[in-house]
Amino acid sequence: MKYILRVFLFNTFALWITTEIVPGIRIQGDILTTLLGGGILSILMLIVKPMLKILFIPFNFLTFGIAGLFINVVVIYLLTLLFPEIQIVPFTFPGFSWQGFVIPSIKFNYFGSLLAVTGAITLISHLLHSVSES
Repeated sequence: MKYILRVFLFNTFALWITTEIVPGIRIQGDILTTLLGGGILSILMLIVKPMLKILFIPFNFLTFGIAGLFINVVVIYLLTLLFPEIQIVPFTFPGFSWQGFVIPSIKFNYFGSLLAVTGAITLISHLLHSVSES
């Protein structure tokens, strides 16, 4: 039970902080909408993601684990289908420059935005899980 609560809290926090950092995800509503979205994301991560991992074992083996990223992309896409208050939208990264290090402006289409949002949510939730287990 503690594990399920921890997954819910970490996924909800990762979803919220991603909406604050990445402009490619929008949640229409208040904190209750974010909590409900985090709950749906947690259910998808606990039930659907393991089934997809089992289903894609051969593909994951052939791609040396890169298919795991696309499994997370499918889970986030399912979240947007099941909960339309959470939307993934195209966005433009304005670029970055510091001390001669330059990242140019990048336009993300829907799939690129979905990859960026998935990467942020996955990174934040894995970071929270690793910190809580040590």
